[in-house]
Amino acid sequence: SPPVTGCELLAFNPSLSALPSPTAEGGSTQADEPSGYTVNLTVPQSESTNELATPELKDSTVTLPAGVSVSPSAADGLLGCQETGAEGINLTEEQINGAGHEDGELHAVPGRCPAASTLGTVEVFTPLLPDGPDESAPLQGHIYLAQPKCGNAGQPACTQASATNGELYGLYLEVEGSGVILKLKGSGSANPVNGQLTASFTENPQLPFNDLKLHFNGGPRAPFANPAWCAAATTTSSLSAWSEGAGGTPLATPSSIFQVDFNGAGGACPSSMPFSPSLSAGTTSVAAGAFTPFTLTFTRGDRQQTLSQIAVTTPAGLLGMVSKVPQCPEAQANAGSCSAASQIGTTTVGSGPGSHPFYVSGQVYLTGPYKGAPFGLSIVVPANAGPFHLGNVIVRAAISVNPSTAVLSITSDPLPQIIDGVPLRLQSVNVTVNRPEFMLNPTDCTASSVSATLTGDQGARAGVTSPFDVGGCASLPFKPRFSASTAGKASKADGASLDVKIESAGVGQANIAKVDLQLPTALPSRLSTLQKACLAAVFNANPAACEEDSVIGKATIHTPILKAPLTGPAYLVSHGGAAFPDVEFVLQGEGVTLILDGKTDIKNGITYSRFESAPDAPFTAFETELPTGPHSILAAYLPASAKYNLCGTSLAIPTIITAQNGKQMKQTTKIAVTGCGPSVTITKVKVSGNSLLVTVKTSATGRVRLSGYGLITKVVNSLKGGAHTITVALTKSGIAMRKHGQKAKVRVSLTVGKQAAAKTTSVKL
Repeated sequence: SPPVTGCELLAFNPSLSALPSPTAEGGSTQADEPSGYTVNLTVPQSESTNELATPELKDSTVTLPAGVSVSPSAADGLLGCQETGAEGINLTEEQINGAGHEDGELHAVPGRCPAASTLGTVEVFTPLLPDGPDESAPLQGHIYLAQPKCGNAGQPACTQASATNGELYGLYLEVEGSGVILKLKGSGSANPVNGQLTASFTENPQLPFNDLKLHFNGGPRAPFANPAWCAAATTTSSLSAWSEGAGGTPLATPSSIFQVDFNGAGGACPSSMPFSPSLSAGTTSVAAGAFTPFTLTFTRGDRQQTLSQIAVTTPAGLLGMVSKVPQCPEAQANAGSCSAASQIGTTTVGSGPGSHPFYVSGQVYLTGPYKGAPFGLSIVVPANAGPFHLGNVIVRAAISVNPSTAVLSITSDPLPQIIDGVPLRLQSVNVTVNRPEFMLNPTDCTASSVSATLTGDQGARAGVTSPFDVGGCASLPFKPRFSASTAGKASKADGASLDVKIESAGVGQANIAKVDLQLPTALPSRLSTLQKACLAAVFNANPAACEEDSVIGKATIHTPILKAPLTGPAYLVSHGGAAFPDVEFVLQGEGVTLILDGKTDIKNGITYSRFESAPDAPFTAFETELPTGPHSILAAYLPASAKYNLCGTSLAIPTIITAQNGKQMKQTTKIAVTGCGPSVTITKVKVSGNSLLVTVKTSATGRVRLSGYGLITKVVNSLKGGAHTITVALTKSGIAMRKHGQKAKVRVSLTVGKQAAAKTTSVKL
């Protein structure tokens, strides 16, 4: 056949219309809403024998307006049409190419894409195929989503490039009529930065048509979403004809424009995108001091800035038992490969605009230190939406501990806004911490709240709160144990010591809120040490910068919350004025710093120490050591004859310990004097028949020996310290002495190790 000539004379003047579908078909011009779209490509045809024909469309590339993006809401129940697969379900390669075998001959056969892969309908009006009385009935069919070529089993992992090279997004068009079946395969791309969509169909069949109409589904699960802001939305195209290679009109670039509004009825957008998110939070159980799951949910509406970052502050006393959880190592936390042993909860994220967001769930893992905080989170959400499997989305968060209140602050890294060209348009984020016996309720029933600061993707910040309270505080037991000791040997140069210990059952009882102590007059504060207190400005900037002279001791606290105890120095800190310096304990362990503030007052030589703001946290033991030495805070005030020796002195501390639930333990605690060696006293001797009943009081466990003329020596081994009545039999001589009313001497000795003490008294027999 001779070559066709005259292609250069052909005109190719297509037009394009790409608009939201009518409201009745689920379309809308409202910003940040899913919408149906109708795309109409018109290629005017002339059937006059006196006019040149219009060349057929060869290649087409259509780019939707900036801001029109894939809607995550469409993924619920969405499937992709396979190129190979089971009969009756999938579209095979031969079917996609428009041919199949039937009765031994080659025929076009209908495709078999699943209904759930349908994105819309298509109509083609062509003058070549009359159908019906008016000879204008179109070819009709459907638009299908192609199964991605990455991310699924046996396929390579999806990458950012997959969103632009056709591996991730693809379309199939299938129409039929008048016995004709036509199938086209197109590729799609989504800009990985802003999500703008482009679809291309190349090497289209040389079929002349007047109109090609694509009707994309509308409603809450429409495949496309309108731009999030009011603006003119322009669709552009690049279309070429088959006459291009023969010198004909090579290229056409028709476009289409519509206006995005705020309310779907032409309303203007406000001057800036609003941001008014909400927070709902609470525990499953409201029982004070009980283990309970904790959940919180953040939501925001359409036409608002999307969530970009979350910072949460928990109520005082709502704590996690990190001692019970193996922490996920940093490498695994960043890779999203933490083991199940580190999981403490779950997360559910709702993405997409409109009333039907798409929800995906993931896991929350506890990690070690992160961004300067002692603990962190690795939040892992598999990005699986319909046929798309885009790997894991990993968000890290830092968990800080307030040094004064032990309140937790959790600050997330920036949340992802777009994944492989799909703007997420986050509507809700839920985190539920549900590991058994992990989260622990407060023991203070004062009404409180969970608070958060949320950041929008355009920089707006919003503070939100959710009420929080617990009940049943009054029923919690409160039975702490308090003890104290001091070294018997004090001195003028090195002062006196004092060790104090508070013990508690830990979880299961009310936590301590306040401790008030009154030191005995025999242990007054040393003025020389008080004058060396660290200035508050220095301490607040960095306690380690305080002079050594201001360090008066140390403390250690054991808490079931942490694996290791918190320990650290006690500083004297001056706030100026006439007030006495405070005692500040700076306790550290596992990256946590806790500062306990003790107020000091001295009246009439008596030192009062008050800790009035202890955190609502369980502990099993709190030990304070104020040693002797050049920086000792205490002196020994005794008559000169005692030579600073406290042995044998009766010392006591009036004590009030107040619980978080208001209960109190009041007692006067005797201070044990240590390092004095054993002591024994005879408090009573009574004649009973031919025996004596001797009541003795010993300072420690040891061997007690009772002897004397007229007595049968009595030895009691390993007798515990305290008061005991011991029976001592009389000898024959003693019985005779008793008959004559004579006196006898009773000697009692106590031996502890290599040390011994003895007392002697007389008794009339």
